Amino acid sequence: MKLALYLCLLAAMLHQPAAVANQKIEVQHYEAQTLVNSGQILSLDVTLNSIQAMCNGKLIDAHLYQHQGKWRYEVQIRTLKGQLVDLVLDASTGQLAKPAQLPASCNTEKL
Repeated sequence: MKLALYLCLLAAMLHQPAAVANQKIEVQHYEAQTLVNSGQILSLDVTLNSIQAMCNGKLIDAHLYQHQGKWRYEVQIRTLKGQLVDLVLDASTGQLAKPAQLPASCNTEKL
């Protein structure tokens, strides 16, 4: 995946008032880069490479946001069978946060 995918990222601001703490707010490309460079989150490329091993397909959309103090990637993947799969990943580890298990439409078969 190319660096241009970062332009799709959305996130909560680094320091938010409590009233908007649960809202998803757009983050600029340079803010995502700063988070990656500081080691707070994994790059989208690294995260997508790890998720492709669990759910192979084409990336349709990706967003970065902060929820309850944790950075999350929300990604939508079109599987090889054409189904849309929505996943929420911990941006600091790349691990699946939601759903608890991968949908049955996910597979690791390569084209």
